Amino acid sequence: MSEAPKKFYIAYKLTQNFVCMEIKKRKVILYLKLNPKQIKNLPKNARDVREIGHYGTGDLEITIVSAADLESAQECIRLAFANVGG
Repeated sequence: MSEAPKKFYIAYKLTQNFVCMEIKKRKVILYLKLNPKQIKNLPKNARDVREIGHYGTGDLEITIVSAADLESAQECIRLAFANVGG
């Protein structure tokens, strides 16, 4: 896995990006390379951004503002990693 800092986000990738991370003042926004329609238990802090412009790559946005949010996002992060080839 490699880390690729960009101007507005940080990309984490294997052969291709599986998550892009934007760091804000009070939150971290993750853009995961997952189809939101294929996730059975979508976290409450997640949303479909396929039709919305954003920095980075990925169709599923997860907003992290607490440790509990990160805990609920872990399974989606693992899925994105596995889908890209991890």
